[in-house]
Amino acid sequence: MDHHLAVDEFSALVSDHAVALFDSTGNVTSWNEGAKRLVGYDEERILGSHYRTFFPADAREAERPERLLERARSDGAVENEGVRVGSGGRQLWVREVLAALGDDGELGANAGDAEPAGYIWYVSDRTDEHERERALREEKAVAETVVEVQPDILYAFDAAGNLIEWNEQFERVVGYRPDELAGMHPLRFIAPTDRDHIGDAIERILEEGERVTAEGRILTKDGARIPHEFNSARITDDDGTVLGFTGVGRNISERKTRERELERLERLNAIVRRIDETMVAAESRDRIETAVVEEFAAADGYCFAGIGRERSVLTSDGHSWRPAVWAGIDSTSVGDVLASFIDPPTDTAGASPFETRRVQRYQHLQESAIDEWQADARERGYGSVAVVPIVATDRVFGVLVIAADDPSAFADRECEVLQEFGVTIGHAINATAIRRLLYTDSVIELEFESTDRGDACIALSAETATTIAVDHVLPLDDVFVYYLTVPDSDPGAVRDAAADLPAITELRCIDVSEDESYWEVVVRGSTISELLVGYGARLQSKVVRDGVASLTVQVSPDVDLREFVDAITSAYPNTRLVSKRTVDRPVETRGDFRQTVESNLTEKQRLALEAAYHGGYFEWPTRNSDASEIADRLGIARQTFHQHLRVAQAKLLSAYFGASD
Repeated sequence: MDHHLAVDEFSALVSDHAVALFDSTGNVTSWNEGAKRLVGYDEERILGSHYRTFFPADAREAERPERLLERARSDGAVENEGVRVGSGGRQLWVREVLAALGDDGELGANAGDAEPAGYIWYVSDRTDEHERERALREEKAVAETVVEVQPDILYAFDAAGNLIEWNEQFERVVGYRPDELAGMHPLRFIAPTDRDHIGDAIERILEEGERVTAEGRILTKDGARIPHEFNSARITDDDGTVLGFTGVGRNISERKTRERELERLERLNAIVRRIDETMVAAESRDRIETAVVEEFAAADGYCFAGIGRERSVLTSDGHSWRPAVWAGIDSTSVGDVLASFIDPPTDTAGASPFETRRVQRYQHLQESAIDEWQADARERGYGSVAVVPIVATDRVFGVLVIAADDPSAFADRECEVLQEFGVTIGHAINATAIRRLLYTDSVIELEFESTDRGDACIALSAETATTIAVDHVLPLDDVFVYYLTVPDSDPGAVRDAAADLPAITELRCIDVSEDESYWEVVVRGSTISELLVGYGARLQSKVVRDGVASLTVQVSPDVDLREFVDAITSAYPNTRLVSKRTVDRPVETRGDFRQTVESNLTEKQRLALEAAYHGGYFEWPTRNSDASEIADRLGIARQTFHQHLRVAQAKLLSAYFGASD
């Protein structure tokens, strides 16, 4: 049979495709127009070229053409796709069929061990299709990668509610294996309390075609509940038939945490505002503390509150405090419960606020590793506790313990509010003591004797072997300014002695006369005056003779005298109480006038007036201190000092002339 004729006839039928005939060794013997168009070679040029001519270099080196010829010889034909090279090195992606030709012209004849008479090569160009398929594969790979790296969960359910598609993040979140997930109903993944409104949302999606955004908690395989926001839409075909719905779920745990923190913060601020209003009108410490604990115990989100008052000596059970007031908890257990948080176990990261003077918080108590905390929190139903120091004038008045039902309550911003609130309570307590001392008809007058050189004035008197009279003490932010009269003493000796005392940071001689000198002394650190301020007490007189001080102190009748005396003698061991007496005030007292004036003066105006008066600003004919010196002492500008002083003088004179009317 004429093979060439067979090929020509076949080529005519498939002229749009490339058809060529190879001899038994693989050399081109015939070449149709389709082959010319596809590969680019004229028949005259390509005749006699080997089959390997159409392969790229790497394929030739791997002897791929020879292997394909061998397969066609042994199997009768071989079908293949791959890169082929045309004229000019142009690469094509083709689908080819290489078939052996028998002696009788039969296509695809299996010649067995015998050599075929030749081969026929049928080639179709799939370059464009291959590029489209490659682009689709890349697009699919990108899409799949995007889906798999997506931090959100992706899902698709059919119209019957069976899960049909999901991403790996979905598996990670819910905790089920792929074989468990297939066919699961959407509400299986939702916490029971959220299923009604999520079910309604799914119904609106499927029946009404809404694009729905809904919030709910995912219920994981291990029972955890994770808040998510779901955005879902209906799936339909071209005819509008509903196939199901698909969507994305985003973890909103952090957002929910922030929202809860904001809600708690707003609730806390509202409680603080209500208590502030009560404290303004409160006449006693008991009333202030009772209002604080009752307000917290009655508020939503809080379980109980209690206050432990500071003590200068240890109680019988070893505490430096005692339960004072409480609400929301029974009296039989309040001491133990407060103690476990005020003096926390040593194996916790907490510390006593009496020492740190910072808010301490304890969260997730129902899962606490401290058995005592865990048991009590579960029994009483609270989840977290804040321990707030009540501080003012560098004294810790006590500690407020607040229990909240939220296990993650008392975040940083809440603790900041509570830290400031503790200071507010402390100042309110101190202010009530001062007011009662000013306005009461009778006071308790205590006389102390001390040789304790922890007090700067006692140390200075002992070093100079002279008498020092304390005329006034001015408390500033972190120091106390003493105005002292020193009779019959060399000013140089006073300066030298003061230079050796670390507590005295500044010394200024205001005035010197023939028989005495007048001084301004700045003292930093603990002082007896600091203790007095903390209890709302007033130093009536203090005279130190050769290192032995006699102090007369007035306190209001409702001050705990034992606690007050213990505080002084504990801080200054070489101090003893000499006498105690009740002093009745006359009907017209200096306190009446002071009350009128002080109720009108601001704190800055009062400080300016006191500093100017005791600093010798009003001395005549020669001022002992000018405005700049007084302003520097107060840490303000000269012009500001003048402004405060003028306003204070006007109020003082108004009170004086108003009283005489």
